Amino acid sequence: MKDLIAKRYIKALSSVANEDELREYLSCLDILSNAYNISKFREIMEASYICVSTKKELINKVLDKELDAKFSNFINVLAEHKRLDLFCELKTELSSCISALNKEYKAVLISKETYEEDILKDIEDKFGKQLNVKLKLEQITTSNDGIKLVVDDLNIEISFSKEKFINDLKHHILKAF
Repeated sequence: MKDLIAKRYIKALSSVANEDELREYLSCLDILSNAYNISKFREIMEASYICVSTKKELINKVLDKELDAKFSNFINVLAEHKRLDLFCELKTELSSCISALNKEYKAVLISKETYEEDILKDIEDKFGKQLNVKLKLEQITTSNDGIKLVVDDLNIEISFSKEKFINDLKHHILKAF
């Protein structure tokens, strides 16, 4: 649920800011999300008995720089709607938004085997060319037979499973009789 809310806020922010400003905002959200992991900061942000102006002052002190008008208004809107607990989700969504602007996406290759860097680079290049994007491939090893390539931001999942292939083959053969 928080992801959907964060997506709406980032959509609004990205509609009024250019890419350089978005990168600056990403660094600010990174600082705030790291600060949110500190229990005292999190308590203050979530406390209903602390006024909004005090929370905004603390955010300004944590960022330790003068905020531009757009990001300052963004923080004000978050504070007014009691959404100061979304810094981590906002950072993730803004990172995805910037990646989408540059057509750079993260892909995950899940397989039983570990592949060499040159094979991973080849997969990145060929699959990225097919999609007309730039991919950064991360590999995860698992105990399952088969291979799966997932690009979450593009909602793409390609998989091949040995078990599924055998079951489909058996089903096809049995249908023939």
